Amino acid sequence: MEITSERIDDIPVIVEWLKQMEIAKCIDQKLKEPHGNHEGLSYGQLSVLLLTYIITRSDHRLSAVEPWVEAHRQILELSTGWSIAEKDATDDRLGRVVEELGKQSEARLEIEIKLGQHLIRAYELPTEVARIDTTSFSVNHQQGESVEESLLHYGYSFRLASRLVAIPSITCNP
Repeated sequence: MEITSERIDDIPVIVEWLKQMEIAKCIDQKLKEPHGNHEGLSYGQLSVLLLTYIITRSDHRLSAVEPWVEAHRQILELSTGWSIAEKDATDDRLGRVVEELGKQSEARLEIEIKLGQHLIRAYELPTEVARIDTTSFSVNHQQGESVEESLLHYGYSFRLASRLVAIPSITCNP
C-alpha cells in the first residue's frame, strides 16, 4: 500500500467557484475548435486550470503551471472530474489558449457578455429615499419652506461609533 500526501490549499474552493461561474463552458462555446491534432483538455478546461493557478499562486507565468499541475494533479482531477494528462498544461498549450482569446476578439466579447449575464445580478432598490453616509461635510443652500420641497435634509451618520455627526441626506421624490 502506497500512501501519498498532497497539500490541497484553496484549490477545491477556487475550482468549484470557477465551475459555478461556467468559465469552461462559456469559453468552449465561443472559441473556435482547436486544430485536428489537439488532444486532451479543451480551451475552457485549460483556462480553468490556468485561472486556478493564477489565483492560488498569485503568478501569471505560463511556464510554471505545468509543474504546479503535476504536483497537484490528484486534487485537480478530483475537484474538476477531468482526467488530466501529463502534458495537458504545458506552456505552449496554455499559450495557445491565451493567443486564441487575443485573436478572436468577437468571441472574447461574447464570452465577457455571457459571463456578465450569468454572474451579475441587478436588483430593483427602493428609490423613495437615498442616503449618503460618507464623512461629514458642509453644504450652503437655501432651506425650502417644507421638508418635502428641499433636496437636502440633515441626518446622522452611524459610521462613527464615538459620536454622531450630522450630515445631509438626499431625498428623491419619484
